[in-house]
Amino acid sequence: MNSIEVIKYLESKYPKELAYEWDNVGLQVGSLNRKVKTILVTLDVTKEVINEAVEKKVDLLISHHPLIFKPLTNLSIESPRGWMINKLIKHDITLYSMHTNYDLAEGGMNDVLSKLLGIQNPQLLDTIDGIGRFGEIEPMKMPQFIQKVKETLLIDSVRFIGSLDKVVKVVGISGGSGSNHVGQAKRQNCDVYLTGDVTYHTALDCIQMGLNVIDVGHYAEKVFKDAVKLDLEAVFPEITVISSNVDSNPYITL
Repeated sequence: MNSIEVIKYLESKYPKELAYEWDNVGLQVGSLNRKVKTILVTLDVTKEVINEAVEKKVDLLISHHPLIFKPLTNLSIESPRGWMINKLIKHDITLYSMHTNYDLAEGGMNDVLSKLLGIQNPQLLDTIDGIGRFGEIEPMKMPQFIQKVKETLLIDSVRFIGSLDKVVKVVGISGGSGSNHVGQAKRQNCDVYLTGDVTYHTALDCIQMGLNVIDVGHYAEKVFKDAVKLDLEAVFPEITVISSNVDSNPYITL
């Protein structure tokens, strides 16, 4: 199997054209014109992930967050990014990234999260930006729903903004950094909105508008790993697909 066949399949589902202008998706390092026997799927590209890829003799590394966002001014191997690019090239490992195109596509990040959390018939949250989902769940009290979120997404803690007395019926969600869409969540009458990276001032705005928010952190997007793994295994049974074991969450809960 050639890598280009795998990428053609992924791009048919998550077209690069969907990505935001500021994003950098697609081929990052290496060549797609090569055979692939083993694929490693990761949320982030870190030194630990690359060492894992080398150890497992990976041919293709697929990440959600790109290693290269902006043009490089140099490729010094003393820098963390230069070291990673150099090691990928040395070990003939191709790096391909699906970021905001995966977030915006049907069946992508927000549909994966919606399914995991039991959101029924999810609809588009922000029709202008084309991102996020919202829909109904089986009604439950807010503390019960928060516990369900933690258990489902396998996270130790969340940050909550709003009232714990609310009964949750309508849930909005936007994986990653979704602070820009709090207004849409309010307009869609969401009882609670799940996202990550909510700033202090945005949290204050949410309280003023009466919107409950669960900040699950950016690392909740780790669901990308198993979702893509299962997808590729079903279509390419002849390829070994591995979900990275590296915990790249930069935050420690104390």
